[in-house]
Amino acid sequence: MATIDALAPSGTQPSEDDLTGKDIMRFHSARGSNLMTRNDAYLAWRSARTDAGLWPYFRRYTTDLRARATAVSARGRVTEGVNFGGQDYLSLSVHPDIHEAARKALADYGPLTAGSPALGGSTPVHQDLEHGLGQALERDQIILFPTGWAAGYGIIRALMHRGDHVLLDHLAHDSLRQGAGASGANVSYHKHLDATDARRRLADIRAHDTKGAILVVTEGVFSMDSDAPKLAELLATCREFDAHLLVDVAHDFAAMGPGGTGQPGLQGVLSEVDLLVGAFSKSFATTGGFMATSSASAAAYTRMFGGPQTFSSALTPIQAAIAAAALAIARSPEGDELRARVAKVAQDLRSGMTERGLTVLGDVVCPVVPVLAGSTAVGRIASGLLEEHGVIAHLVEQPAVPSDAARFRLQAMADHTAEDIRKAVDAVSTCINQANEANQAR
Repeated sequence: MATIDALAPSGTQPSEDDLTGKDIMRFHSARGSNLMTRNDAYLAWRSARTDAGLWPYFRRYTTDLRARATAVSARGRVTEGVNFGGQDYLSLSVHPDIHEAARKALADYGPLTAGSPALGGSTPVHQDLEHGLGQALERDQIILFPTGWAAGYGIIRALMHRGDHVLLDHLAHDSLRQGAGASGANVSYHKHLDATDARRRLADIRAHDTKGAILVVTEGVFSMDSDAPKLAELLATCREFDAHLLVDVAHDFAAMGPGGTGQPGLQGVLSEVDLLVGAFSKSFATTGGFMATSSASAAAYTRMFGGPQTFSSALTPIQAAIAAAALAIARSPEGDELRARVAKVAQDLRSGMTERGLTVLGDVVCPVVPVLAGSTAVGRIASGLLEEHGVIAHLVEQPAVPSDAARFRLQAMADHTAEDIRKAVDAVSTCINQANEANQAR
């Protein structure tokens, strides 16, 4: 690590423990009247971490998104090599059909939509995408959003009101949590993947409120932990207490399941889930999000009152065309082959890490492979070391995970090779072991 010479938040020279072990949430609620200076302590701490090679965020890619790529860290360190940090599960960002769809959309409709979806932000390619999603998800009501985050937030914010109830899995995505909080509804959480706890909480809600709407919120795959809920059991519980189920399929739709239908398809409940929300940023070679439902009135209401539908510009024609082309590939025999390839990459990663004595979280073989580093300090040190080994992989630490559960979230691509996997396994295991030794020696 580099010499630590920046100022600590207290205004004194920071210790290594301050930079490796202290979490970011201590800066979460800064106080003081001057908005321009009251976060100076955070800036000093972040700058010191950056100088010490302990700041894993805000890398930038200087190449296209391939299994081998080049990334530059916040302090300017260049990493050229195996890329397990990019979100392109089916390796479609370099697919010729995707590039051709983008060129055609640019030529036919230009680079920009006319406005928000409510105010002219649609073209025939948007309609093609909606139709394709409807067929894939067995729904006749599809709404597009500018990002996956906007979809999760906007749907819950629009449909739930004061006096209603939102019950989320404890590890639900930030967009879902913030949408619930902004809706004005009563918000509660059940233990992660615990249908029994969900049932207990639903029973308690109904014991006090027999008329309010209840929305239960979960995810098809929880990427931080590589696990999945038992959707049939959760659906049965929802029906018992007159509640509705929303499933966020951002990580599993297109990348998993028969025809790319994700966990709802794998578990045989695709047509039963009330609301499906997803993102294009994982398997569709572009950004954007969507909602799918069979309720015409819920869709109509969300179109008008889901904030991004009215107050944010729509997906560009290029984004919509790329997503439509990616969906067509995902639903084709080629898509089946790509899903099989990325599943093998993920399984081989899991096996390789486990054989090295590392802990791989979860029991679902999905494109995200979370490898436990341990303490925040060990994770930060290992992340800095990994940059030197020609492997691009992202560390997840507090506040996203507990302080003793920092992890590398490796993201598999269909185009990764056996050599890529071997290099990643060697590098991650070596760096975590070295980081443990360095942390114990401090």
